Amino acid sequence: MSTGPGGVASTQERGTADKARALNRLSTAYLVAVVAGAGLLLVPFHGPPPGRTCLLVFVALAVSASLVQLLVVQMPAHQAYYSTAAFFLAGALLLPPPLVALVVLIAHLPEWAKYRYPWYIQTFNIANYVWASVGAALVLHAVFGSGRDVEGNAGRLAVAGAAAGVTFVVVNHALLAQMLRLARGKSYRESGLFTFASLSIELVLAMLGIGAAAVWLLVPPLVPFVLSSLVVVHRSLELPILQRAARLDAKTELFNARYVTNALAGELERAKRFERPLSIVLADLDLLRDINNTHGHLAGDAVLRGVAALLRDQLRPFDIPGRFGGEEFAIVLPEAGHDDALEIAERIRHAVERTLFRPPSGTGEIHATLSLGVASYPQSDSADGLIHLADLALYRSKALGRNRVSGASNVSSAQPAA
Repeated sequence: MSTGPGGVASTQERGTADKARALNRLSTAYLVAVVAGAGLLLVPFHGPPPGRTCLLVFVALAVSASLVQLLVVQMPAHQAYYSTAAFFLAGALLLPPPLVALVVLIAHLPEWAKYRYPWYIQTFNIANYVWASVGAALVLHAVFGSGRDVEGNAGRLAVAGAAAGVTFVVVNHALLAQMLRLARGKSYRESGLFTFASLSIELVLAMLGIGAAAVWLLVPPLVPFVLSSLVVVHRSLELPILQRAARLDAKTELFNARYVTNALAGELERAKRFERPLSIVLADLDLLRDINNTHGHLAGDAVLRGVAALLRDQLRPFDIPGRFGGEEFAIVLPEAGHDDALEIAERIRHAVERTLFRPPSGTGEIHATLSLGVASYPQSDSADGLIHLADLALYRSKALGRNRVSGASNVSSAQPAA
C-alpha cells in the first residue's frame, strides 16, 4: 500500500489541496530519514556485474511493474492499493538487492510522469518499497540461502517466502503508518493499515510474487499463467470502491438518499425491538439559489461540500449523514432522543453559521446558513412518518426566518409554510 493524493481534482483544486497537505517539520524529517536509510541499506551490497539471465529478469520485472503501477485503486484517507508488490517480491528472490531497488524506482517513474503527484508522496513511496523489498530479500537469503536451487527445497522455500512476505508487508505498513501519523495526524488505528483486510491483501500479493519467482526457476513458460491471477486480485480490490460509490453522493461524498432511507428503516426496526431512542434531522441550505446567482454554481457546489465536511466533523462516528438531493441533507441519529437530536442539530447550525466558505476562485468569502427540522421515534413508528414530521419541522424553521432548528413536537399537522 502507498500514500497518495486520494482523488482526482482540477489543477486549481489540486494546487490548493497540495498546499494543505504539505509536510510539516516532523514529517519532513521522517521523509529524509526514510530516504537516507533506503540508500544506506544498499551500500553493503557489492558483487560482480549481473549476468545476461539476471538482466533479462530485471528488464521483465521493471517493465511489468511499471505497467501494473499505473493500475492504481484509490482508497479513502489518501491511500492507494497497487499490485506491484508481487513483482517486487519476485525480484527479491531472483535479483540482487540493488537491482530490486532499481525495479522499484523504475516502476514508479511512469506513474509519476502521468499523474504528477507531489514530489514528497512519490519519493516516500519509492523509499518505502525499497525498505520493504530489500528487507524481504535479506530474509529470503537468510532463510533460503543465496542459491537458486528450488528442486528438493520446496519446503524451505515456502518458509523463506512466507517470512519474506510478512517482512515486506510489516515494513511497508509500519513506515506508511508513521508517515500518516506525522503528516496527517492519524493514529495507527485510524490509518486502517493494520486491519485484517489491509494486511491480508498485501500478503496475498507478496505470496503471489514468491510463487511466480519459484515457477520462473522451475518452468519459466508457466509464469504468465501464475501472474494472470493479478487480474482477479485487481478486480477484487476495486469491488469495495464500487460498492462504496453506489451508496455515496458524488458531489458531497455523504450517503445518498436511497442509502439513508434504507438505513433509517433498519435503525427504526432496531429501535422498536430494543426500545431505544432514534431521531432524524432534515437540513436545508438557505438561499442556495442566491449563492449560485451571486458567486456561480461552482461556488454553490463548494458550499455544499463544505457543509458536508462540517456534518462529518460535528456528528458521532455511528451517525448516518446523507444528501437527500439539491440543497437538502438528512441525518439519521441512532441512540439519540429528541432533546439530544435538537442539541446536535443546533451544534450543526451554529458550525455552519460561523464558517466562511471560499469559492473555487480562492477570492472572497461566502456566508451560508442551515434550517433544520428534527423528528424522533416514537413520534411516528414508520420511516416515512418520521421523514414527514422532520420535513414539517424544517418548513417551520424556514417560515420563522431560516437559520434555526425546529422540533416535530412543536409542529402541527397543518400544511407547511411556503
